[in-house]
Amino acid sequence: MSAMSNKLNSKLSLPVIISILLHGILIIALGYKFVSDTGENYGSINGNSIDAIMIDPSVMTEQYQRQLQTQVNQQKADQKSQELLDKQIKELAEKAEAEKAAAEKAAAEKAAAEKAAAEKAAAEKAAAEKAAAEKAAAEKAAAEKAAAEKAAAEKAAAEKAAAEKAAAEKAAAEKAAAEKAAAEKAAAEKAAAEKAAAEKAAAEKATAEKAAAEKAAAEKAAAEKAAAEKAAAEKAAAEKKAKQKAEQAKKDKALNDLLGGLTSGTPSSGGAASRKGVSDGELDKYKSLVQNAISNKFINPPNVYRGKTCELQIQIAPDGLLLNVTSKGGDADLCREALAATKLAAIPKPASSLYNEVKTMNIEFQPK
Repeated sequence: MSAMSNKLNSKLSLPVIISILLHGILIIALGYKFVSDTGENYGSINGNSIDAIMIDPSVMTEQYQRQLQTQVNQQKADQKSQELLDKQIKELAEKAEAEKAAAEKAAAEKAAAEKAAAEKAAAEKAAAEKAAAEKAAAEKAAAEKAAAEKAAAEKAAAEKAAAEKAAAEKAAAEKAAAEKAAAEKAAAEKAAAEKAAAEKAAAEKATAEKAAAEKAAAEKAAAEKAAAEKAAAEKAAAEKKAKQKAEQAKKDKALNDLLGGLTSGTPSSGGAASRKGVSDGELDKYKSLVQNAISNKFINPPNVYRGKTCELQIQIAPDGLLLNVTSKGGDADLCREALAATKLAAIPKPASSLYNEVKTMNIEFQPK
């Protein structure tokens, strides 16, 4: 409604503006005419005289005020006419707006009623269709469920029968295969055992023969080596004894010569006399006792040191107590074991007459 009022106001203001413009043009034209009429005779020169027309300013002021008053009255009349016209237009607009609102309300109510009726009919139709669809779906689902259950039961029965048949066939096949495998395994194991026994017997026989041959060769070599070493040792001992005898004889001869032959031809008891009445037999016998004492503490596993010798230098006290022992030559391993055995051995006590000869003695130790 306000938009319509604004439109009417804009249409009504146009005549007012045109009226004002026309009044302005009229005033300007009157003023121009007035100036033209008075100016024609105002300053003309006629011979030697100048005519003058005087205008009363009060007349012009009064005329201007009348024109201005006329314009004001016209404006008031126009304004009043405009206000009356605005009021009539407003009343017509309000009436038209009310009628329009009533018509729109009636149309809206009618449309709402029609819409409600249509929606109700559509809802009832949809409900009926939904119920029918649900019923059809339920019936279809029930039929499908029954068919599925029947198919599942038939499938389960078929699968069970197939599984039982397959299990029976598998069990029979496995049993047959197991029996066959067991028979083959037994035969293979028997053949393998017989072959292994034969191979083992052959290997043991070959090993035994090889070991026997190696043992015989080793024993022969050891025996030959021991014999050679024994022969060499006996030869060295004999040479040493001969040398010692020769030296002793030389000493005895020198002593006899010094004493004038007093000791020459004197018979000896128990063998040739030497070393102040100590015989070689007594000395050898004591050394043999010392060797036996060492051998009792010496360990010779599988005759490792057979045929080997070690020369030991032993120092003892008068009661046979071991004071010191050192190796003077021979097999290094044997000497190491012989030294350890000597330190553990119980050295026999020598006779007082023999002590000076054995307090520091050399022993050719050879394991037994």
